[in-house]
Amino acid sequence: MTVAQPASQSTAVTPSAGDPRITWVPPPGGLLGLSLLNGVLRILTLGVYHFWGKTEVRQRIWSAIRVDGEPLEYRGTGGELFRGFLVVFGVILLPLGLMSFLAPLLLGPNNAVQGLYNLAFWLLVFLLSGFGIHRARRYRLSRTRWRGIRGGLSGASSTFAWAYLWTTVLVPFTLGWILPWRAVHLQRLLFNDTRFGDKAFAFTGNAGPLYKRFWLVWVGGIALIIAASGAIFLQIAPDGRTFARPSMSPGKVAPILAILFVAFLLFAIIRAWYSARVLNYFAEQTTFQGAGFKLDAGAGSLVWLTATNYLITMLSLGFLSPIAEARSMRYIIDRLSIEGPVPFERVGQNPDALLSRGEGLAEAFNVDAF
Repeated sequence: MTVAQPASQSTAVTPSAGDPRITWVPPPGGLLGLSLLNGVLRILTLGVYHFWGKTEVRQRIWSAIRVDGEPLEYRGTGGELFRGFLVVFGVILLPLGLMSFLAPLLLGPNNAVQGLYNLAFWLLVFLLSGFGIHRARRYRLSRTRWRGIRGGLSGASSTFAWAYLWTTVLVPFTLGWILPWRAVHLQRLLFNDTRFGDKAFAFTGNAGPLYKRFWLVWVGGIALIIAASGAIFLQIAPDGRTFARPSMSPGKVAPILAILFVAFLLFAIIRAWYSARVLNYFAEQTTFQGAGFKLDAGAGSLVWLTATNYLITMLSLGFLSPIAEARSMRYIIDRLSIEGPVPFERVGQNPDALLSRGEGLAEAFNVDAF
């Protein structure tokens, strides 16, 4: 369902001199009090307030992002998110849950048809996840305004969903080697359809430059698995006899955990080195009306951001997840710059109709639009 937008909102954006600056201005009052209040209200309302709390958090985060000193505005509502979730719950989640419960009873655990059902079930989940990502992005962009002009996302959700599905299916068959190409392909589908007002962004990247780092990550990951497996085997082999029957004792648990921790940390560093390149490359290959973008993400800072955000979320039992979300957004904004003037005076209002419900699929399948 869509809601028509009044024609009176077609006013062009006021022009700005020089290259626009994008900055982060911490929201007044911060997010600590709001995070704790939202957490308490979610508990008291059995989770229902989650949608209104999420909206309040977005309003504060959006307002902290300034372009040429002017803040972004988030115009979404908790009611829209709640209605979207109710529709998805009734139309998709409830039938899927009933099918998952009844299928083993009707087909039996060792029935060949059960295997086909499981395959179809997970293919459907991946397909719906793709739909959820695209529609959630469309909703958020349509509720984002700057100087009265809103964003948007054109294109069919089905096109993105099918691309998301078949590239996901190919990941194990290619031993992960499709991942850089998949990331570029999905990014192109999203950003070439992203709009600010009636003007489009453009993404011109290809996967080649990403493979220069990805192959090192892939080889490094395999080497870490082999090295960690060998070190653990030496720990559990009695008296260092590698051909003896392995045994486990309480004194060997700590060394094994230490080996796993070191292997995980090393892989996180390698992966962050690759992820930083992906983020920076995606920014470099994105343009808007002739203006480019530059991002200066680094491996060390990404590892620190991810680790500290994980600790903030886990140690607070999720109460402070809005703070982690704001830290992630600030990380990007503080390192992002716009290169070249943007002819904002040529930008008119986005003509697309607004979605009346938001993010139900993304909420249901725990996928994000950004």
